[in-house]
Amino acid sequence: MTLWTINQKFRAVGTPAAAGEPTDRMLKIAEMFGIGLDESYEVTLYDRLALDIRPGDVVYVTGPSGGGKSVLLARLRQAFLDSGTARVVDLAAVDLGRDRPVIELMHGPLDRSLQILSTAGLADAFLLLRTPRELSDGQRYRLRLALAIEELTTGEPSAVLVADEFCSTLDRLCARAVAYRVRRLADAHGITVLAASAHDDLLEDLAPDVLVVKHEAGRVAVLYADPPAPEEAGTPRAWRPVRGEERA
Repeated sequence: MTLWTINQKFRAVGTPAAAGEPTDRMLKIAEMFGIGLDESYEVTLYDRLALDIRPGDVVYVTGPSGGGKSVLLARLRQAFLDSGTARVVDLAAVDLGRDRPVIELMHGPLDRSLQILSTAGLADAFLLLRTPRELSDGQRYRLRLALAIEELTTGEPSAVLVADEFCSTLDRLCARAVAYRVRRLADAHGITVLAASAHDDLLEDLAPDVLVVKHEAGRVAVLYADPPAPEEAGTPRAWRPVRGEERA
């Protein structure tokens, strides 16, 4: 078990005198977007947020846009990097290059490369012969995912995949298919997944072990999955709010 404690506060930057005293609506906007209104104010996004994250867990952070999901994901990413206990791959940092065909960006045996590309939702043979600049935004996202999967499933056994705006650029049917495959990948290889998105339609397919729902006004709900009993195979997971030390 690894129990992470996240604190994130922002010092105010000052409000023009013409704006007068901050209103409740101004303060709410400042908190949602992590900015300050006056140097006497301090905006708190996370105050002693405790997360029990175990190797191979899928962690999904969701909530309204601008609520601080990316901030939390960045803090968790840095925490794993600082710990030195796992190899961390951030989808946003995966370099696609521009002039090589997709299939040439994969480094393993052809059969394995095709399997990984299919897992990421790139099974169209015509796409594999194109360069990244010829792909759509959604296809480039899936290519980054494929390259990350290839890196994380070779070499060091302890690995972490960081995916902000998880599947946000994909059509929702494709997004659910990719979420399902990522869950299977995490189970098969013990990869810890840290994902964030404003979409809540991926819960059934991604089946996160840790669900973090970021609300306005600094409120955060942390839910841990109760896996169904063996005789209830196929039953959707339920989430319950518990402290980290209470996880079975």
